[in-house]
Amino acid sequence: MTKTQYEEFSRLREEFRRNVQAWSGNASWLLPLQRELAARLGYGDYEVETPVVYNKALDDVGPEASPAFLIVADNPGKNEQRKENQRYLVGQSGRLAQGWFSRELGVDFRSAAVVINKTPLHTPKTAELRLLRTIAAERSPAALEGLDALLEESQKAMAELAFRLHACLGGVLWVSGYGELRKGKLFHTWAGTAKALYGPAPQAMRRNLWVFKHFSMNQFSMEYNRARESSSPRETALDTLARIGSRWRSEILDL
Repeated sequence: MTKTQYEEFSRLREEFRRNVQAWSGNASWLLPLQRELAARLGYGDYEVETPVVYNKALDDVGPEASPAFLIVADNPGKNEQRKENQRYLVGQSGRLAQGWFSRELGVDFRSAAVVINKTPLHTPKTAELRLLRTIAAERSPAALEGLDALLEESQKAMAELAFRLHACLGGVLWVSGYGELRKGKLFHTWAGTAKALYGPAPQAMRRNLWVFKHFSMNQFSMEYNRARESSSPRETALDTLARIGSRWRSEILDL
């Protein structure tokens, strides 16, 4: 990074850290809901330790770094929220991503990519945010209102963080997982905020916003392999990524 880029990156990183601290400090009611969620689903293999998760991997990014990708995943799962980790994409999905980047692009995933999420609120699996809302509603109308407000506020802030990091770092913004971006889905607020920010942005930024399936369960890898089978001999891996990612950007975000 240039000095100017690193100074801006550092400002954005600290702003994100402060946001997580504020969200955590104002949501003491969140941890009991998450523990109830884990109990109902029979997750006896882990303890909820970090209700709202800052990505400590960002603290490892120094001025010598030159990430080519900014990855936007969903929300922190079991491994990501452990106090010993507090890092994004370190579970099975992260291992699949790391293997794919090494195999197909010949780069180290952790060096080539900066990872953030659509929200830093923890649930074991993303879809379980819906059950978390159900549990909150059972507690009280105020609990549901508080959770919904936190989900909305955090998604807006994370979409803004993604946009500002993309403007700072350049390269490609890689949105991992689009099923919950559609209207009425869990991350519709993130999608709406991103669309509003990228609409008037320079064309180069919009062109380098790519939307994909999740790394989990090899969803992304299978779609990529199918696209490679139908590609021309001259098409590079990055060309294929651009073709897939642009298609889903247009369909999901209308950009």
